[in-house]
Amino acid sequence: MGWITWPIACLMIGDSVLRFLLLCLRLIMPDRGVQPGSDISGAVVLIAARDEQGTIGPTLEALVPHLAEWPGSSLWVVADHCKDLTADEARRAGASVAVRDAGRLGKGAVIDWWLERCADEWRDASAVVVLDADSRIDPGSLSALRSAIASGADAAQAFIAPKARASAGRLAGWSEVLMQRIDDEARRRMRWPVPLRGTGMTLRAPLLAELAPRLHTLAEDLELDALLAARRARVVSVPEAVIRDPKPDSAAGVSRQRARWLQGQLQVLRDYRREIAAALFRGGAGAWMLLVLLFLRPKTIFMGLRTIGAIALWAGAGWRGPWLIPAAGLGLDLVYYLGGAFVVDDRRRYIADLFSAPRYVALWIYSLLLAAVRRGWLRAGRGGDA
Repeated sequence: MGWITWPIACLMIGDSVLRFLLLCLRLIMPDRGVQPGSDISGAVVLIAARDEQGTIGPTLEALVPHLAEWPGSSLWVVADHCKDLTADEARRAGASVAVRDAGRLGKGAVIDWWLERCADEWRDASAVVVLDADSRIDPGSLSALRSAIASGADAAQAFIAPKARASAGRLAGWSEVLMQRIDDEARRRMRWPVPLRGTGMTLRAPLLAELAPRLHTLAEDLELDALLAARRARVVSVPEAVIRDPKPDSAAGVSRQRARWLQGQLQVLRDYRREIAAALFRGGAGAWMLLVLLFLRPKTIFMGLRTIGAIALWAGAGWRGPWLIPAAGLGLDLVYYLGGAFVVDDRRRYIADLFSAPRYVALWIYSLLLAAVRRGWLRAGRGGDA
């Protein structure tokens, strides 16, 4: 087999080792909580909505009563390239509305546009809370995010609770739950930065205004992760703040969502090489545990590679040799996912859905094929529609 198989085998298990380490830290580190901070001004809750008639109204009606948890806060909706009555429905539900008819598509472009156009609306605000048009926020969530920002955090991420009826959506949701309940919780206890997740992310208003002009990919949350890590910003997890996030019901919908995320991941890797390198060079263990795991995804594909690698290396080396390394990685994966049964709310449903994991791998493979076919998304990063 030769010496080169050993580093390849070791590379296959990098994400397994790091996630197993996070699982161990999650089990042994005490919960230190959030330190109380000083009083701060209100926030802007910002929602980008494109053709969300019938969805945006109920979302806002459920959200408005919670604004009092962060005194002085305002609610804004950007009706982005809408061809329906999203703007009118949002106004009737109590939100201020900005209509955007031109420019690149994408949440990052919307955030940048609104911050520039409506500067007077956020200049005195302490933070901007970004939500999706179909997000539902639990009582007490805005209060918890406010406490995190008041404690000195540069950014805060709420817990995203996936809502799905179909098994494909639930499998995608379980993966997100484990990353938050294990990975992010370990980071929180270690005082390491956590990743932002698109919805439920809260950033200090001046900081977001400084970073927003650079947002141009399909994955604005990954862009912000790279930019914040490069400047060693304090990004905290706030599990007390809960956002209910619906997932697609169909396998095709889940695959399209994953394909879009993969395209965004490649765009960020292409366009933020310097920031990622700077963060890894200066950010210490926290930056490594954040960025390396963010880009060694999807987990299921790496698990498949480990399985194939173990079989291939065993075929060439027999019972002794480098095949033991990817096999050990699979063992760490098993421990991680079994450990997940102790942190999820519905343990019985989680264990039953694990038996559908091969279907989830197939979804990711289909997503990879979609991402490869739709290569135009990569070229759409800095110009054109995203």
